[in-house]
Amino acid sequence: MIEEDRRTFIKAVAAASLAGVAGGCATAPRARDRFDSIPRLTLTTLPTACKKMDNLTSTVGGPDLYIKRDDVMELAHGGNKTRKLEYALAQALDRGAKAVVTQGGLQSNHVRQTCSGAARVGLEAHVVLSNPVPEMKAELMGSGNYLMNQLMGAHIYFAEDQRGPVVEKVLSDLSAAGKSPYNIPAGASNGIGSLGYVNAARELIRQWDDMGIRPSHIFTATGSCGTQAGLLMGLRYFGNQETRVVGISVSGSRERVEERMRSVLDMISEEAGFARDLVPDDDILVHDEYIGTGYGRPTEAGIAAIRTVGEQEGIILDPVYTSKGMSAMLDLLRNRRLDGARDVVFLHTGGAPAIHPYAEHLRT
Repeated sequence: MIEEDRRTFIKAVAAASLAGVAGGCATAPRARDRFDSIPRLTLTTLPTACKKMDNLTSTVGGPDLYIKRDDVMELAHGGNKTRKLEYALAQALDRGAKAVVTQGGLQSNHVRQTCSGAARVGLEAHVVLSNPVPEMKAELMGSGNYLMNQLMGAHIYFAEDQRGPVVEKVLSDLSAAGKSPYNIPAGASNGIGSLGYVNAARELIRQWDDMGIRPSHIFTATGSCGTQAGLLMGLRYFGNQETRVVGISVSGSRERVEERMRSVLDMISEEAGFARDLVPDDDILVHDEYIGTGYGRPTEAGIAAIRTVGEQEGIILDPVYTSKGMSAMLDLLRNRRLDGARDVVFLHTGGAPAIHPYAEHLRT
């Protein structure tokens, strides 16, 4: 009864707050109008679900745990990059592009969703791939995202070392062929792409209000930083000052990721016309102790998290991103290292197609 009363109270406060904005504050609607004037395609049905994980909550012993299902979208098995591509591909079309160029690892979820989005809007997809785990080359090229890229007609190029020079060569060749190529960086984690998670933050604020919850933290795996940066910027821009956005690095050191986060936040500000001081440096939260031996290499804790969430919630995590993010969240909760934890949310960014190349790591 106490918990039900708490949620009823939060809903009432949220409703009063929204009524106040509609009735007496002219600046907030104008700010939203500026953001909503940025061109965006509709590539999936929104909002995605945000649901309580009852069984996992019981296992951990509280607080209440929730999951945001951005793994369930309409671009070839979904994932977080779909939101980013709604803005990036809109800009590509606006600039008259006939082809897009992007890059990633052999099992890149971003590349897979870019190929799907490009096919949907009638653009050629040219992708530059590298192998982050050389000893797994056969597995990484035999199924999962790589196979899906082929099925969607992607033009695939390989980089033995750095992808940058290959990307530049592809862009140059496509320009010479008159295709006005549009370059999407790794993860679509630039100013325009990251707006997808500014918009997602607004969606979450509305969902949390409807659910009567006030999350203290939301967890996300972070690599190229666009998702974490966009989510953090969006929460603050649309009025949520209390939810901490916790990034679990899957590759870089905490210092390196924090620096990249600041860079992406600045790019978002420039793209959308936001104040650069909207997100202070001490609002950037990153953990790097869950990476393991490197990017693309599963951890024992991550594999355990895949099994735990699969068995208890019927939800599939991936071995590269979400498994490490979930293992971090569970570890921090179990060891009481998350101050003021309440209504904690996990952002599921997708990646399930990658379980197939990593099958040997996952077998019981």
